[in-house]
Formats: sequence, structure tokens, C-alpha cells
Amino acid sequence: MSLLDKINKALATRFIKDFEDIFNNQVRAKHGQLAGWMSISAMLVLFIVKMGLGIRAGSISIVANAFHLLSHMANSVILVVTFRLAARPATAKTPYGHGRMEHVAPLIMSIFLFVSGIHIAEQSLHQVLEPHEVHYWNALPWILLATIIIKQWLAQFVRYLGKRVDSHAILANAFHQTIEAVMSFTVIAGLVVGHYFHKPEVDGYIGISVSLWLLYMGFTHGREAIVPLLGKAPSQELIQKIRETAKSVDGVEDVHEIIVHDYGTMYTISLHLEILEKFGPSEIHEITERCEAKLRGTFRGETTAHSDPLLEPTPEIMAIQEEFNKVLQDFSTITGYHDFRVVAESKKNKIILADIDVADEVMESEFSELKKRLNIKCIEKIPNIAYCSFYITPKYAY
Repeated sequence: MSLLDKINKALATRFIKDFEDIFNNQVRAKHGQLAGWMSISAMLVLFIVKMGLGIRAGSISIVANAFHLLSHMANSVILVVTFRLAARPATAKTPYGHGRMEHVAPLIMSIFLFVSGIHIAEQSLHQVLEPHEVHYWNALPWILLATIIIKQWLAQFVRYLGKRVDSHAILANAFHQTIEAVMSFTVIAGLVVGHYFHKPEVDGYIGISVSLWLLYMGFTHGREAIVPLLGKAPSQELIQKIRETAKSVDGVEDVHEIIVHDYGTMYTISLHLEILEKFGPSEIHEITERCEAKLRGTFRGETTAHSDPLLEPTPEIMAIQEEFNKVLQDFSTITGYHDFRVVAESKKNKIILADIDVADEVMESEFSELKKRLNIKCIEKIPNIAYCSFYITPKYAY
């Protein structure tokens, strides 16, 4: 752990009880509220300072920079309120809790950024078309530089909190503060150039660049907020951790068709467990329940597991599966399969059943045609196959 992380941890533990229990909804909410309140306090002070400097200097770029801080302070207020709501317990009308309120914060942030960007662009354009002299004094850039140092410290502290609980809303807040430092450097450069080269319109151009950046940030935050609300794909790390946790249960041979719903403060997980048929129905049920209990304890949510009994493969079935693998080599978009079964229709005619995994670029509209082509190829290449029944795993299952 770096010295900076030790300082951050020491500061955070003074405000957050049970700091290490990051899967606890209340602890997670306190991370968001601490990040928000720290930002609100710092932004309020810096806004007053920069607005005062901007008015005294008559600089639209400094005023624009101050308005960016004001929008950031509003974003931090939203962050605090959002995490307070997200920590509320589930109700009859909201049985999954209020965790997805966390994803609403960046969406509201984007609206503030759009409004601020349009307003500042209007004022900056006026400065470009009808420039007026900026009142410059030697201490001005140094005061602005001091505000950058404060912002950078705050940004890394908020980022530390966001990474601990893997919160996009907190990380977006930290990223916003980092970008503000770049804007402040640009404002300082514009003031210095405008003063020493007698170009007051530079102040307006800097203001326009700041407004364009605000509009871009508004678009980015809005886009990143909408995706989780629609249903964001789980990370490969999360899927792998779920698979490894399930397979660590005695009796579970493999896992497939993992489906994850993220509700901010909890997951709901469903999956298929491959368990040897020899255990029998009663023991298979017990293994499935042990697996569900372990997943609930690890991921703090609800888990539903379906058991798929594995048949002991006979030499005949293994021979058919080997031929099936050869057929799949002609289909580059098929990435794997599971639940492979062979059913005897008669002594000479067999039926192949399997669940197929396909590449991400394959559209659902193409599933039917792909299954049809695979069915024809199997009948053509594998002896004594009457027909095949394939199910293509949907994109939300892993």
C-alpha cells in the first residue's frame, strides 16, 4: 500500500464505521456520502474564490471555470442524496432495494453539465466578438495554481473511495475533478498569453473551449449512466469469480448460462450446474442448494441454480461427439457448447441435442439460420443422425 493510500485510509476510517466491510450496503453508501460531502465542502470554497477572482479580473474564462465548480458541487449534492436513497432497505414496491439510484447520479450530472456548457459558450462568444481587457495582476495565476493542487488531492481521495466499492458514480465524480484541473491550467495559460500579448479575446476562446468540454462531459456521463439502467453486461472478472465459486462446491463439475442482474447494492444470479447423474436426485438437490448458499454468501444477493445431470459417456456417444467437434470447425462464429446429449430414436437413428455458444458479433436475427445450417451439416457429416435440436445461448447468459 502506498503512502498516499495509507493517508486516504486513515482519513476515511475516521468517518466510515466498519470501513473494511465494502459489501455492506450501509458501508457502501457511506463511501458515496463521504466522497460527496468532501467535494461539496471543497467546491463551495473554491467556487467563492474563483468567482471573486473572475469578477475582479473581468475574466469570462475564470467565471466559466467557477461555474464548472458550481456544477460539480451540484453533482456532489446529487451524489450524497443518491447514496442516501440507495442505502434505503427494500420495500414491497421495490423488492430489489434502491441500489440503482446510484446510476441516476451521472445522468443528472450530465444535465447540469449541458446547461452550464451552453450558458458559458454564450458568454465566451460575446467576449470573442466584443473583447474587453482583463484586469491582470501577478498573484492571479499563482492563486489559481493553488486551487489546482487542492482539486488534485481531492480527486485522488474520491477516486480511492470509488475504487474500493467499484462505484461508477463516485469514480465519475473523481474524474470530473481531475479534468477541472486541466481546465484551470488552460485558463491560467490563456490569462498569461492574453495579458503579455495584449489579446483579450484569448479569454473568450478559452471560455469556449471550456464550454465545449462541459458539453462533451455531459454527453459522456449521460451515455455511461444509461447503460447500467438498461442492463449492463457483467465484467469477465465477475463471471469468472462466480464460476470459480460455484465449481469450488464439491460435486459441481462445471457451470454455464450464468445470468447476472446488478441492482447496485445486490446481485441476482442464475446459473446451470453440471453434476454427475450418479449422485441421484436427492444428493444433486443438496449439492445445488449448497452452491446457492455459497454464492449468496459471497455476492450478497439472491441465487437460483438449475442442475444439469451429466451422463456417463459411452464409447458410442464419445464417437458422435468427436464427429460433432469436427463439424464445428467449419463454423467460426460458434465459440463452444454444453449440455451435449444423444437420444436414440431407433437403433440406427440418433438425435443430437446441445446448447451452443456464439461470438458476440452474431445477431439474434441470425440464430435461426445458424441452427439450420448446423443441423444440415451434422446430418450430412455424422452417420445415423435423424435430426438435431440446438439452443443458442442468449447474449445475457455466460
